[in-house]
Amino acid sequence: MQSPSLFGAPQWRDLVFNLVAKEVKLRHQGAALGFVWSLGNPIVVTLTYYVVFTFILPSNQDRFALHLITGVVHWLLFSQLITQSSEWLVNNHTLIKKMRFPRILIPASCILTVCVFWLVAMGVYASMFHLLGGVVTTALAWYPLIALSMLAFTVGAGLVLCVLQVSVRDIKHLVDVIVPLLFWLTPIVWVTSSLPDQVREYVGYNPIAPFFNAFTLILHDGVAPSLGAISYCVGIGLLSLGVGLFAFSKVEKVVDFL
Repeated sequence: MQSPSLFGAPQWRDLVFNLVAKEVKLRHQGAALGFVWSLGNPIVVTLTYYVVFTFILPSNQDRFALHLITGVVHWLLFSQLITQSSEWLVNNHTLIKKMRFPRILIPASCILTVCVFWLVAMGVYASMFHLLGGVVTTALAWYPLIALSMLAFTVGAGLVLCVLQVSVRDIKHLVDVIVPLLFWLTPIVWVTSSLPDQVREYVGYNPIAPFFNAFTLILHDGVAPSLGAISYCVGIGLLSLGVGLFAFSKVEKVVDFL
């Protein structure tokens, strides 16, 4: 069965919008302040790291609080998409069986929902950028490309995981174990340049580390990443997205397992 064109069918865009709106409303259902609560967590996290690593446990690294918060705010996007991805199809099995629509709309709506809340966190980060010691430079012009490349990489990996979860229900548990470990292998609470050469070599096998190194260069150091680093980020992002879309194109073969 060939899926209807997503971009040529306004009803599918309406479905995505309604799914996103539903998820946003459910997260704050019954809360007096509603969506305003989305600002609470990123503000508290940002202020906590700033106070701790500026006044209580000052690091000898230059503006370490900025480096740390830069990593954490981007880790939020990666970790939320990856940890939720295994349930994209499984949790929507009722909708899948009741309606005929392009299956890609389900992960698309879930991804957009995460991005809505992440943009709130980025708004808090941007508002406190100067307080943390950040400086606006021309290197920021490279930020959208690196951020979109990381998003493409994450979405591609998420699509693969959500397809695997349909037939291998252990995937979610495996992801829940690996993601926290991956956090400590990513240059967030440490700086790559401070690692011994041998350790740095092993950490280099982490596929998302180059994205975070690029964020540090752009947002902390005010320096544009090298052409090689940019090429890697774009290349692995497109490769992951391509693999993910290919895997998801086979989803109708496993959807009966839902």
